[in-house]
Amino acid sequence: MLMNAIEAKEISHSYEYEGSKNLSLKGVSLTVELGEFIAILGHNGCGKSTLAKHLNALIPLQQGDLTVAGLDAKGKANIRRIRRACGMVFQNPDNQFVSSIIKEDIAFGLENYGTPEDQIPEITASVLEAVGMGGYENKSPHMLSGGQKQRIAIAGVLAVAPDILIFDEATAMLDPEGRQEVLYTMKSLRDENHKTIIMISHYVEEAVSADRVYLIHDGEIIAGGTPREILTNPELLMRAGLLPPFAVRVYYDLKLAGVRLEKCPLTNEELAEEICRLK
Repeated sequence: MLMNAIEAKEISHSYEYEGSKNLSLKGVSLTVELGEFIAILGHNGCGKSTLAKHLNALIPLQQGDLTVAGLDAKGKANIRRIRRACGMVFQNPDNQFVSSIIKEDIAFGLENYGTPEDQIPEITASVLEAVGMGGYENKSPHMLSGGQKQRIAIAGVLAVAPDILIFDEATAMLDPEGRQEVLYTMKSLRDENHKTIIMISHYVEEAVSADRVYLIHDGEIIAGGTPREILTNPELLMRAGLLPPFAVRVYYDLKLAGVRLEKCPLTNEELAEEICRLK
């Protein structure tokens, strides 16, 4: 049995050429345990998507060591196996569709991996149920809402049975309702399907439900810890070019005004509870 889903040690990368001093990643190291929900946060251009593409073997390893699902990323023979073990959901779901019918779109990936034709309908129905889109097999993805499209894209990735799922800014183009749909799906895949989830985002509120949070800035991981440890630290978030969650900002604003809550809340629900405790 694998001890960790991902082991990354001292990964550095330049888009110019190997050995360049202009690095997009600078000695990045992290460990992701099986079944964890990890959030990697940072502002645009900080290197988080470059890191995500390394984990899915979309970018060749220049410096450092990387093991994904027990497979050494340096081995060219492992690239295809890594990409199957570590599925990736991108920002724009429309770019992931290859057919105008949902069941055909999901079948495309399965056929590429040699799945017997008679097994495809059952797998398709199963993955659509897993993302809350059961019964949509014969519909067109282009007729759905943004959140529904992204869930169909997730189903397409889920169909080839990856152990790890990477969401690279997967909610960035969605409205608030669509974002909540996709976040709920991520948590459900972790809790009910035992998948390892890695979420790349610049929305700090989305990281509240993660098991661990990493902050990345200028190609380096500057902090890692639980959501409460990281997201309630305004100075640390500012170093990463991020604002704290709304509830945390209110907590510190109230503190400056002389109103002290018992603890710093992470969510709006916790904030409401803390305010109700005030006498």
